[in-house]
Amino acid sequence: MIKSVVIDLGGVLFSEGKSVALDKLAAQHGYDRSVVGAILSSRQSILLRQGLITDAAFWRWAQQQLPSGYDGRLIKNEWYNGYILDQEIYALVAILRKKYSIVAFSGNIESRVAFLEEKYHFRHLFDIEVYSYDFHMTKPERAFVEVMIGKSGVRPEEIVYIDDNDTYAQPARDLGVNVVIHRQGDSASLRLALMHLGVAC
Repeated sequence: MIKSVVIDLGGVLFSEGKSVALDKLAAQHGYDRSVVGAILSSRQSILLRQGLITDAAFWRWAQQQLPSGYDGRLIKNEWYNGYILDQEIYALVAILRKKYSIVAFSGNIESRVAFLEEKYHFRHLFDIEVYSYDFHMTKPERAFVEVMIGKSGVRPEEIVYIDDNDTYAQPARDLGVNVVIHRQGDSASLRLALMHLGVAC
């Protein structure tokens, strides 16, 4: 029986902000997607997610890597604003939390979580929050999934974990967690997959 529902943020509760930002920066400012994308997917960005370097240190480094005329502050602003709340998923989680323990599980950045909370006031949806920067690890590290399972307080088979990235979700599958891969804009299929696992939604 499912007792806990684990929710990824970017790509599930919110749009996948990096893609949104890259599109907007290219269309409105002429920024090269590959150049900006390399910064946002760099080893340094992983360290930022893991809470091992500060925001200030990351953006100083990023500005040094960017071509002349590229503004790191603009990139950060568009990146954070690219995470747009999915109202259908928000409503679904609001229903689920009446019957299940709800866990946020995200390889995120502390300042971005704070930004999104101020903008959308979403954190009240979650009973438990497991963020990469608190544990100095991120997806798809197996140890990070083990932290999530431990914090959930239930057995892996009693968890359903919703993510948009199959690669990131694989370690959870390997540990016995029920995984549902969500495609943005298809909340109907997500509901069907949850019901198939016995989740009342």
